[in-house]
Order: sequence, then structure tokens, then C-alpha cells
Amino acid sequence: MTKKRAAAPVPEKPLTPEEKLAAREAAREREALREARRASLRFWTKTVCAAAVAAACFFGAGRAVNYVTGLPVFTFSTLEVTGDVVRVPAARVKEAVEPALRGNFFTADLSAVRRAVEEVAWVREATVRRVWPNELLIGVETHQALALYEDGRLVSTEGVLFAANPDERDNPSDPLPNFYGPAAQVPQIARYWREFSLALRPLGVTVTDVNCSDRGSWSLVMSSDDIPPTRVELGQEEAGVSVVERLADMAAAYPKVAELMDGPPSSLDLRYNRAFAATLPDRDAIERLIMQKLSGPDAAPETPEEPEDTEIPDKPNGNPE
Repeated sequence: MTKKRAAAPVPEKPLTPEEKLAAREAAREREALREARRASLRFWTKTVCAAAVAAACFFGAGRAVNYVTGLPVFTFSTLEVTGDVVRVPAARVKEAVEPALRGNFFTADLSAVRRAVEEVAWVREATVRRVWPNELLIGVETHQALALYEDGRLVSTEGVLFAANPDERDNPSDPLPNFYGPAAQVPQIARYWREFSLALRPLGVTVTDVNCSDRGSWSLVMSSDDIPPTRVELGQEEAGVSVVERLADMAAAYPKVAELMDGPPSSLDLRYNRAFAATLPDRDAIERLIMQKLSGPDAAPETPEEPEDTEIPDKPNGNPE
């Protein structure tokens, strides 16, 4: 059996005298903070124990417990929020928590507090715990925005609808795709948006809109620097071929179709068997796209208008649904 030799450790880069000094200073500050907390815990532990003994002597054990646990020292006076405190600042969490926070360190209902925090915009999940003797520590995990739903809500990367201000995203200048369809279908729309984008990657386009009708018929809008916003009708899922496969087949044939039509089709209809229909290029839309490229990236592309039905490929073997 051949023995494997362990890889030699990579030598660490030596610190400069200034870096060593800064590291020692940071370590001293952390130790001072830990010692201050330990001192505070020792003080309050001694105080509570002394109060418990005194109360037991005067009132008995049961009443002593009630007396000690009701001391003002156990009323929450500190709220610490960890996580994405940019989108979820402590002030916003405090405003949501105050109506739900009842009792003190011993009696507060942390489940109610957690539910209140999870109602705050951007919060996907919250954790709440007590820190002796009067601190509440709340950790928040936030949604990541994937798309904009038709009613103004956002869609997370997990396909969850949530209400929040889109301008508070990490990159608010980046446009979000638009999702349309029944709310129950949003997770499926999010999944198909990813699959549609992958199928259209050879064309270098962006999927800006995805629509799922109440009857389960799919459509999308794609565009790029060279292709004006183009509506693509996909139809319903079928046992033989999926809408994603139809889209991939169209993407493979698209360059030849655009060459034959002397420009990008203004719309595409894939609701046929072994064929698809395309409409003639919209010269005005192409000219607007060229002018937009010349004027800069600030101008937003227009939503494509409903095109005329002009079939270009072979005769379809079926009718659109």
C-alpha cells in the first residue's frame, strides 16, 4: 500500500509591528468586555441569591420564588439584534416586539416574540433567546429577492411571497423579473424562470417576465442588447414534451429564423407540434433598441405589443391550445 505524504503547511505571512500591536489591542478589548460581562453576572447572581435567602426567611419558599422572579432587575432592558441589521434595523425589530413582549426574563412568551419578529419586512426566520439577567437576543435571517410579483410583493429565491420595499435590496438598481399567475403557482414560476433562463442562455437573452395563466398555460418575455422585448407563447405542459424542451428547441433554431427574417422576430408561438410560429420583425422596436443603446443604459425597454400572427416555419401538425 502506498503511503500518502501530508502536504507541507503553507507558512503564514509574518505580521508587521503595527499589525501585531493592533491585534494585541483588539485582544485586550475583547478580554475586557468578557470580564465586564462576567463581573455583571457575578454581581447579579449574588444579589439574586441574597434576595432569595432573605425572602425565604420572611415569606417562605413559594412566596420567595414569586418575589425574586418579579424583581425589576429581570425586566428586559436590553435588546440585541444580530443578522442583517441593514435591512432589519434594531429599531424596526423593537417596534414589532414591544406589543408582543409580556412579562420578564422568567415569564416572557418567546414564541409570541418570534412570531412578531417574523412579521417584519425582509425577515424569513427569527430566533429569540434570553440572556441573563435582562437581555433579549434576537437573530434574524432575511429573504433574498428573486422577482417582483404582480401584486407588488416580492418573490424570494426560495419561491416565497413576502412584502418588502424593493429599494432595500442589495442591488436596487438591478431590474427584477416580473412574475404573473396564481399565488399558489409562484414556487413553480420561480423554478421555471431559472429553467427558461438556462434554456435561452445560447441566445444571450434575459427572461424579464414569466406568466402562468389560470389554465396552466405558460408564456414569457425575453430581451437582450440586440433583441427587443419578445413575447414567447409556450402553451401547457404535455406528456410528450415539456414547455422547457419546446423552448430549448426554439433557441437552437432561433439564429436561423432571425437570419431568414432579416431580424429578430417580434413574437414566437411554440404551441405547435414539431414547429413554431414567428411574426415579422418590428422595425420600430429594433430602431428604438438601437437608439437606446446609443443613448445609454438608463432608458428602460418598452413592453412588447401584441404582434400580428404571421407563420414562418413549416406547417404545424397541431393547433395552438
